[in-house]
Amino acid sequence: MVGMVLISAGIVFFAIMALKLIPAYIEFATIQGHLRELARAPDTRGASPSEIMAAFNRRAQVDDISSVNGRDLDISLEGSEVFLSAVYSTRIKMVGNLSACIDFEASSE
Repeated sequence: MVGMVLISAGIVFFAIMALKLIPAYIEFATIQGHLRELARAPDTRGASPSEIMAAFNRRAQVDDISSVNGRDLDISLEGSEVFLSAVYSTRIKMVGNLSACIDFEASSE
């Protein structure tokens, strides 16, 4: 009985930690999707970097992205190809004074 309670407590603890981390990974996937869509969009092929930043900010506002904004994007133009990337960190409070710091590297490639 004691073993079952300890195993159950461990499973619950790790499930709670996973539930706290999942939103950060969902936001990362959303950011990566927006970067890919912007890089492939015909409108951004001839756009200036400031227009690309503004387009990302509009998309980020719709999806409530707070970790990255247009100024955080690294924009490189190679011929007619647009490559976008963003490197950022997210800190998530776990329990008490314990936090998880996750580093993300999203790109349009």
